[in-house]
Amino acid sequence: MSDRVRELAERQAVLQLRCAFQRRAVADEVRSIEARFDSVDRVVGLTRGILRNPVVSGGGIIALLMLGRMRGLRLLGNVVLLAMGMRQSLQAFRRF
Repeated sequence: MSDRVRELAERQAVLQLRCAFQRRAVADEVRSIEARFDSVDRVVGLTRGILRNPVVSGGGIIALLMLGRMRGLRLLGNVVLLAMGMRQSLQAFRRF
């Protein structure tokens, strides 16, 4: 085997080892990030379950109507904006 072929083989082995270390570091970081967001996932799941309950949704609508039309509409608008923002944030997070 020529010196050039041996050098290329050694370089390839070094690069493959470096890639393996980098893959492991990235995997460890991803696991760490996922662990931090476990509580967020639980809260989102709980919130989705609560909002799908018709009794809770109906109670919220009745409460808005009792607050008064203008205040209720303003509050409803803020809730809709907040929900849309959260949905877009979750979608952006899922793309990563």
